[in-house]
Amino acid sequence: MALLTGKQYRASLKDGRQVFVNGELVEDVTTHPAIKPMVDAMAALYDLQHDERYKDVFGYVNEDGEIASRVYKLPETIEDLRNRREMTAAILNEVSPVIDRFGDETVTPLFVMKDRKALLDKYDTRYYENAVRWLKKLQVSNWFLTSGNTDPKGDRSKQPYQQDDPDMYTRVVEEREDGIIIRGAKFETGACYAHAAFVKPTVGSWVPENTDYAVACIVPLNSPNLRHICRAPHFDSPNGFDKPLSSQFDELDTLIVFDDVFVPWENVIFSRKPELAALIRQDLHNWAAQGFLNRAYAKADTLVGAALLVTEHTRLGAIPSIREKIAVLMGYRETIRAFIFASESEHQVSESGMIMPNLSIQNAGRVYASSNFYEMVQILRDLAGGTAVMQPDERSLRSPLTGPDVQKYFRIGSTTAEDRLKVLNLVNELTASSFAGRMCAYAMFAESPPMVQAMSLYNSFDRQGSLQRAARLAGVAA
Repeated sequence: MALLTGKQYRASLKDGRQVFVNGELVEDVTTHPAIKPMVDAMAALYDLQHDERYKDVFGYVNEDGEIASRVYKLPETIEDLRNRREMTAAILNEVSPVIDRFGDETVTPLFVMKDRKALLDKYDTRYYENAVRWLKKLQVSNWFLTSGNTDPKGDRSKQPYQQDDPDMYTRVVEEREDGIIIRGAKFETGACYAHAAFVKPTVGSWVPENTDYAVACIVPLNSPNLRHICRAPHFDSPNGFDKPLSSQFDELDTLIVFDDVFVPWENVIFSRKPELAALIRQDLHNWAAQGFLNRAYAKADTLVGAALLVTEHTRLGAIPSIREKIAVLMGYRETIRAFIFASESEHQVSESGMIMPNLSIQNAGRVYASSNFYEMVQILRDLAGGTAVMQPDERSLRSPLTGPDVQKYFRIGSTTAEDRLKVLNLVNELTASSFAGRMCAYAMFAESPPMVQAMSLYNSFDRQGSLQRAARLAGVAA
């Protein structure tokens, strides 16, 4: 079986899924104006796999002699780990540097399940078998697997079992001979144009009363009784001039509603196992942060490029204080790059012998990239000034009534008004639009909140080595 093409991907989405935008049922997600741009972007990604330049980056021959997707290949060697970086970079370079959800990082919790066979088998041997079966299915089918992490949560001062409405966290309402019934909801990016979601628990305290919420499973996104309620789009019309990013790359976030959705046992990774959920939850980011850092690098590089363009247009690029600000952006980009390569160079071997990035370095990079992103956006906003929120639209540029004035007052030397407006619109989308606000929120929270990221770093750090060094200097026992 060959890897999916863009055309086949589009056709596969016509599967009876229930998707709602602005309160209305979407008849065809491939043509709806709010969803079509990202379907087109994902189709371009699928077609990229067939580009002669990237065939070896995206595809490999599995043990059964089939062409399979490297997006879902286990990182069994250091070459596999490097390939994951190169593959993600190819997507960010060729499709868009500002998209985040396209499957390479959302599959990585399945890597963890494959790695933790002994732990899963303690509870039910089907769990490991199901994870392996789904990995093989994804490798050959080349489906787009998204995630299902964030519950609505309701009253956040209360545990799931204490909520007035018990559905504020996704839960198992029934276990049957043939499978389980789940109820609740999850917020997820790109679910309305993905094939399946890996639903995972996010409960912090695994007390016995939360047992029903300890569930992980893979759910096809056209399942009966499953609804997608999409947030409002970040663009009004597909105008690439005025909205160069949101008109093409608005990754719709969705409230996935599980209204008593049936999940057969072969799709269940675990059910009603709070102890297992507590033991494995932290490990779920063991490979995911590599993808996050590659995305952070691409966004950082975009900020640098936009800063160079806008200061070139205003003729301020030679001023030392301006260069100093741009250098901060450059330092941010290069620091993320250093984290990527250092975590790869100092890679670790997992429990089952797979290769994973150095967790301490990777987690430090994740904390650094997410906690400093907003400040970097502020620097670009400062360099662009207020003009990036005051520019006229394309219709004003083209109108015979207003065009001459726009051409006159937005032209700077040899830089035409049209070119200047295009750059200002890009800066606006990166710093001041609703798309920019969502991008900042995603950078901060998509890889779990900052405190959780910090705890992952704390737990993966070699504290004993640092402790002993300081103890020797102090002359005390460690």
